[in-house]
Amino acid sequence: MALGIEQLDDFIHAYQQEYPMGEWADISMPLQKYLFASRLFDSANKDESSGAYCKWKLEVRYADNLQVVGLYHRDSSNRVNGLDEGEMKWAMSTVNYHYDLDEDTFSQGADAIVNYIDLRERGLMKSFFAGMEDLMFGAGPTSATQKPNPPSSLLWWITASATEGFNGTEPSGFESVGVGGIDTDDYPYWKNRTFSYAQFNHEDAIRKTIRSMDLCLFEPPVSAAGLTPTRPNWELLTTYSRVSESYELLRTGNDNIRNDLGTYANSPAIRGVPMVWVPAWTNSASMNARTDGIILGVNWATFKWKYRSGRNMRKRKAFQHPEMSNVRIRKMDDAGQIVCYDRRANFRGYSTATITEVD
Repeated sequence: MALGIEQLDDFIHAYQQEYPMGEWADISMPLQKYLFASRLFDSANKDESSGAYCKWKLEVRYADNLQVVGLYHRDSSNRVNGLDEGEMKWAMSTVNYHYDLDEDTFSQGADAIVNYIDLRERGLMKSFFAGMEDLMFGAGPTSATQKPNPPSSLLWWITASATEGFNGTEPSGFESVGVGGIDTDDYPYWKNRTFSYAQFNHEDAIRKTIRSMDLCLFEPPVSAAGLTPTRPNWELLTTYSRVSESYELLRTGNDNIRNDLGTYANSPAIRGVPMVWVPAWTNSASMNARTDGIILGVNWATFKWKYRSGRNMRKRKAFQHPEMSNVRIRKMDDAGQIVCYDRRANFRGYSTATITEVD
């Protein structure tokens, strides 16, 4: 039974809370997997804060009061302010869909309308997560005054340098304000580790990766029969060509790394830490496709998506278009920020030669 046009707004609003599953194949998403949704987005355990800026505390110093003493020693004690505050602008986004009440679907009964709106709602969420994936694996903000301000990204937090060592300073455009408001000149331990490599082999890329893992305290997950964790904190994010080259190294029968094959979702690993290829960096159609053979050592325990209170995935009731009386617009607004609590626990390497990825 068809619904009258005067009933559609209330009917659709009532069904925009719960949706039955429609039946169709989904070939709309361009990437094989989306790490923002699986790694940073956590609607069950929201870390929310209010205010005009996203802020968090960092321990930057401690009171060094150890003394070698003798008889009749007079004690002395120093006290320091051990905390500093990280600060970033909130990144705001919006996504929407629209429909016309005169579309044929709205005269075909409740089931057809629900499936139609369900498809649009799914598209809304896909648009959000696909867009956040692009932002998470992109370059991040270009300056402290950029408007509108996008969220920071993994590559914004974990910067590159050709020199091996803890040389990851501020991203371009943030030299005067620091990374998250913290200046690496004042706090040298606020730098991530870096290296470059000329060849992807044991003597060059693998050895430098292992050194970075050791010095960034990349501890492999505990591995036991039936107990291997499915989502370890440590991952080596890279492009598919690096994973493919790793398979070739394994195929040659190198005993030192052969046993890592298949320890995590059939991915190669280095010292138990899985190498995970990122479609957003590999697929040629991606806006973030890379040619530098990146190896990003990420300790996920040091990253968090912080939500702005009251603006986390805030959906509005569909409202009338100001110039089209039968057109309704459904919006979702969001505000948050990607925050790193320990840059020194992460590293970034890249190839000095151009790498061509294959889809």
